[in-house]
Amino acid sequence: MPAFYALIIYFSGLIIGNELKPGIMTQFLIVGITFFLLYDSIRTRPSLVKFTIFTAIFLAGLIRATYPPIIVFPDEWFERFVMAIEPFKLRLIDGIGTGLDFRHKELIGGIILGRGSGEMNLQYWPHFIKSGMSHLLVASGAQVSLCVFPLIALAENLNIPHYSRKLLYAAAAFLLFLLLLIVGVEPSILRAITAGYLYLLARMINRRARALNIIYATALLWLWVDPTLISNRGFQLSYAASWGLIYLYPRLRSIFPLKKISKDQSFLKTILRKMFIFAREIFLLSFAAQMAVMPVLAFNFHKLNPSGLLANLIAIPLSEVIIYLGLATSLVAQISEIPAIWMGTVNGFFLNILDGIARIFSRMPVISYPLDNAVALLVPYILIALYIEARFRPHGVINVLHYAQNILYPFDYFLRIGKVKAKKV
Repeated sequence: MPAFYALIIYFSGLIIGNELKPGIMTQFLIVGITFFLLYDSIRTRPSLVKFTIFTAIFLAGLIRATYPPIIVFPDEWFERFVMAIEPFKLRLIDGIGTGLDFRHKELIGGIILGRGSGEMNLQYWPHFIKSGMSHLLVASGAQVSLCVFPLIALAENLNIPHYSRKLLYAAAAFLLFLLLLIVGVEPSILRAITAGYLYLLARMINRRARALNIIYATALLWLWVDPTLISNRGFQLSYAASWGLIYLYPRLRSIFPLKKISKDQSFLKTILRKMFIFAREIFLLSFAAQMAVMPVLAFNFHKLNPSGLLANLIAIPLSEVIIYLGLATSLVAQISEIPAIWMGTVNGFFLNILDGIARIFSRMPVISYPLDNAVALLVPYILIALYIEARFRPHGVINVLHYAQNILYPFDYFLRIGKVKAKKV
């Protein structure tokens, strides 16, 4: 994955040149990892061209860290667009909060629009942060997917002329810009919207869009625009969670396979089996995201809440229901207030459950994590990536890691030996 290597090398250049100024040992570690990846990526040695390109990327990150951010869009233009859609935004916020008390209005505003609701103050919701559910109060990929998925689904599945498909992609791009104006500029929403634009661009020119490459490319783009984002917690958490969902989740599904539903099963068993499969997918998604963001949380807050995994297992599907019902309530409120109040009352019940879950799990014991060096942030990701690579790509230089895996994870080794013996018999 060229984009991955480019991101890692640029990232290491930024860290060394950034105002964080990590220690000498940390710098040696980062440079060592960078050039390990560099040499591992060069399959046809010697390759002076590739070496020169990657060295230039490293130096670009090193130099870029000393310059101020670039203004992508003039502030006065952005403010004019925001003021133009302000009436629509106010009607949307009022509609979402129909039938809810003030506290629930603030909570659902944060879940659907993040700080774009104008009412969300995280200082009043510390239990969401302590329970590991703070990501629910930030607009990110869920809102972007909800905004453009219907148009993309129509473009991908309907048998329509090529120009009509491009019009649908263009309409989706307009909706993304509208969402940015409503929600506001945050690292998480910038990441998701930029990824959405790259996907739409790829489809406009009839190219496939690989999710991992899009994530790496958006990170490179925004780190080039604003190198100080490398130390922004929202930026770190957003990309870590995305990496977990896109990279770790499919591997976890392979590690924990599930048998297919048999046609001979009864209707009740089939329903229960599907419910189990749905719960398993939610659990693996939550586990992949939590596994990816835990090093960032530990590095920034010096605490870990293992119970957050269980909390998100319940909270994530519940928040999806709240988002859809809240938007439906806002739509109905524009037509008739009475049914919107009924819908809001139901949503208030779900919001009360979500708030209660956050309060319960915020009281669970946490694990202290005293390290605050950059090594503490990088090493867990290196170990996770090396384990995944050793399991799924045991060849070349990865063979060394594969042997280390047999020592660190002997259960997997004996399990493979048992399977080989069973085949021979």
